[in-house]
Amino acid sequence: MPLLQRFTTAIGITLLCLGTSVNAQSFEGVIEFTKTTGPVVTTYRYHVKGEYVRIEEVNSRGDVQGIMLVDTRDKTVTALSPERKLYMDVPNMRLPKEVETLVQKTSEMKEFAGYKCEKWVVKSTKEDRVLTYWVAADEFNFFIPLLETLNRKDEQAVFFLQIKDAKGVFPMLGIEQKTDGAEVSRLEVTKVTKGAQKASLFEIPAGYNKFERN
Repeated sequence: MPLLQRFTTAIGITLLCLGTSVNAQSFEGVIEFTKTTGPVVTTYRYHVKGEYVRIEEVNSRGDVQGIMLVDTRDKTVTALSPERKLYMDVPNMRLPKEVETLVQKTSEMKEFAGYKCEKWVVKSTKEDRVLTYWVAADEFNFFIPLLETLNRKDEQAVFFLQIKDAKGVFPMLGIEQKTDGAEVSRLEVTKVTKGAQKASLFEIPAGYNKFERN
């Protein structure tokens, strides 16, 4: 192969690799969603940057009333109270919940929040639950480590962790039902905004005092 051709081929391969690397970057931005349990609807925001996730609970007036700073690498959670200017380390001693489930990844597709989503269903007769997730793939690599760090006992989280090969996806819609079809809870993404997030969002603000339990 002539030298010039080898050189241009090498450049092409390098650019291809760089392009692949750029496209494979993890999601960074904001995910806004609501959680509905019976008549109660709560709004949340996830700010995501690498292994850091800031979870904001937003009231009906649009004010942030509670914050959790999650470090999925170190598996730590810090709760902030903007109203009282306090922060608290959140220990998690709960053992992960084990459930017997049947997972079905269908080829059914729908669009939610601007993403083409695939329908996944997780069932457990013993738990009397059917969880339906409409998942989008966009390098949402933070999500499973986030669920593992939070280690919540609610079925929306527990059942999602039963799904193998779910890395990089995020449920744009999650519906929890009893086996008779009665709806228990619903998580629904309303907006996804990609963009760089300030590092200060994931730090304890100046002027906050640590809440010490007596």
